Amino acid sequence: MIKKIIFDVDNTLIPWKKEYFEEIKEVLNELKIDYTENDFNQILKALGEYENEYYKFDRKLMIEYINKCTGKQYPIEFMYRCTDKWSECAPEKIELQLIETLEYLKTKYELVVLTDWYADQQAKRLEKAGILKYFTNVYGAEKTNRKPFKDAFIQAIGDNMPEECVMIGDSLERDIKGALNVGCKAINYSQDNNISEEYITISKLEKLREIL
Repeated sequence: MIKKIIFDVDNTLIPWKKEYFEEIKEVLNELKIDYTENDFNQILKALGEYENEYYKFDRKLMIEYINKCTGKQYPIEFMYRCTDKWSECAPEKIELQLIETLEYLKTKYELVVLTDWYADQQAKRLEKAGILKYFTNVYGAEKTNRKPFKDAFIQAIGDNMPEECVMIGDSLERDIKGALNVGCKAINYSQDNNISEEYITISKLEKLREIL
């Protein structure tokens, strides 16, 4: 019997937009750091590669890795300001269908969030979007390896049995295969309607009301 639903955040509950990375330029300007477009692109590249190098998120390690990759000496404050700005990157209004879906699921299951980012930052985004109240906990990648590693899912499963939990996310590798590998059930969310014959796939989250 299903007891817990585990949701991914980015591009599942909340969209992540490329323009959010422009916050990096704002922080560089605030700190009065001169930069070129190439410097900006190098920072983006380092951020993308960081999580494949360390698997956990730590601001000190992140800035050290960025500096190593770029050959620059950005201060630790740069990383704190960037993550703080990203915690505000969320729509102030969520579609009614998602609200109704979360309200329905909340009456039947415990809902939690499992993110590949900082838990407190994602909680702020969920709160700004008005949906944090539906979740009993937000689990991040500060203390354990990120998805698809087993320990990421173990913290979200908690006292439940893996087979009592369902993971819902948009990444086949991290969310779906990671969950299945620890014994959880999983539902692939594909906004592009990329239907997979191998996995249960939905293109709209409101379909969860029919499945669960």
